Amino acid sequence: MLKQIEQALLKMISSGEGTYGVSIYHFETKECFESHSDELFYSASIIKVPIMAAVFAHATAGKCSLSDKIEVREEDIVPGDGVIKHLSPGIEWTIHDLIVLMIIKSDNTATNVLIDLVGIDKINTYMKEWGFDQSHLHHKLQIKAARDPEKMNVVTAHEMNGFLKKIAVGSVVSLNSCKKMIDILKQQKMNDLLPSLLPEADGVIGTIPNWEIAHKTGYVPGIEHNVGLLYLPSHSYAVAVLSKNVPKRSEPRRIMGEIGQLLYQVSSK
Repeated sequence: MLKQIEQALLKMISSGEGTYGVSIYHFETKECFESHSDELFYSASIIKVPIMAAVFAHATAGKCSLSDKIEVREEDIVPGDGVIKHLSPGIEWTIHDLIVLMIIKSDNTATNVLIDLVGIDKINTYMKEWGFDQSHLHHKLQIKAARDPEKMNVVTAHEMNGFLKKIAVGSVVSLNSCKKMIDILKQQKMNDLLPSLLPEADGVIGTIPNWEIAHKTGYVPGIEHNVGLLYLPSHSYAVAVLSKNVPKRSEPRRIMGEIGQLLYQVSSK
């Protein structure tokens, strides 16, 4: 499956000016495609996926319940993506609601509150257990104007995709936790990368969709990422596409959209 489109994928990746780290896994044939997959990239909001899993692990260990409420104080509110920054401080949110906001709206305030809940060291301990050797959480989001490059949140496409594969087969925290995390990822509201060129759903209301994607995006200037699980009829993929040094956002949006479209097309034959 992936072997027959390997050259097309390489051509897409090399068509831009930026650097791209790509890891794709086809569950049915167990084929892999990788390019610069062990190169480190600043994580941007992709780090929120293992943070989500760490919160589920924290709850499973009995340290909290996803129904517990946390007050978001004025001093917790940070800029960047999200909706909490637009609301009044002092609102109490359930931990589950904070996870949802962190993933589907990429809410930075919700992310930092959840990091405080579990702790950076504990999150990294969990990440190590899940196969993250080079990828690392060093700091909360949107709290410093400048950071030491050696202490930035970093990920690789290979490790992130390996983590997605574990979630897909229910081996992160628990089967039930993986199902809940995938359900949250499927609610993603930022869909202008991997799924951007996939066909719109049509037909009778309630018809089984011809594709679904459970995914997370990440963006800061010069960087655009998208990682997730792409479900097609009789085919499923774990996909991680990271980028850096891109001149403008239209480039990774085009390349990632073309990758998603190609996977759809080859799976429809």
